[in-house]
Amino acid sequence: MNVPDDGVPAGTTDPKITIPLTMIDLLTPELTVDRPPKGGDAARYVRSYLIMRLFIGALGVALPLVLVLCDGVLFGLHPFPRDSLSAYYYSSARELFVGALCATGVFLITYKVADRTLDNTLSIVAGAAALIVALFPTGRADHVQPLTPLQDRLGETVVQTIHFGAAALFILSLGVICYFFGIREGARAPRPGKRSPEFWRHYHWLCAGGIAAAVTWIAITQISGEPRTSLLFGEWAAAWAFGASWFMKGLELDFLRR
Repeated sequence: MNVPDDGVPAGTTDPKITIPLTMIDLLTPELTVDRPPKGGDAARYVRSYLIMRLFIGALGVALPLVLVLCDGVLFGLHPFPRDSLSAYYYSSARELFVGALCATGVFLITYKVADRTLDNTLSIVAGAAALIVALFPTGRADHVQPLTPLQDRLGETVVQTIHFGAAALFILSLGVICYFFGIREGARAPRPGKRSPEFWRHYHWLCAGGIAAAVTWIAITQISGEPRTSLLFGEWAAAWAFGASWFMKGLELDFLRR
């Protein structure tokens, strides 16, 4: 049976009149239990899912720039970029850093939690790692700021080691997820007037390659010790590659406009 976007089977009439979304709709509570979503109703849930992907992708692209500008321009406390994104935990943008990572972590843990696939496993691992990165801060650049209660309890070196391990696991998991995005996009059927599945396969693989290149850059420059901001720009590149992949994965305009 064909089901159009309004959720009403073809060939039947719907006695209800479709009313555009108004402020009254936004303030009206749901007091009844609806039937399980299907047809056009299910599309609303898929749109929400895609919008969340868009949001997380946009967050990944915006976060490094926002942290640097917020700390250096808005507050003017540290005009030059810090050594890493994690170092912004000790900046005036701490709340943005922790909040963005926690939001990303919760989304990654929950958005495919009902699946039993490697994608879901990687997503949960990446989400848990993001939460650990946010809650277990890196070491202090100077010893002026006091230790956090966690650092005081476990030791600053232990907390920093956990932070670095979780950060590496977070970035690597996201890179593998982007790689699988490419595999699935490449397996789609071609659509008239749209970019080919082959294009999107290589797009997501390019993003995964960007993450791999960023990790390689971080490893090499950390061993050599130069330049000072190598970790910052490596993490920045990885965040942009991840954000670009997820943003375009959620940007299903045909479905979002339906």
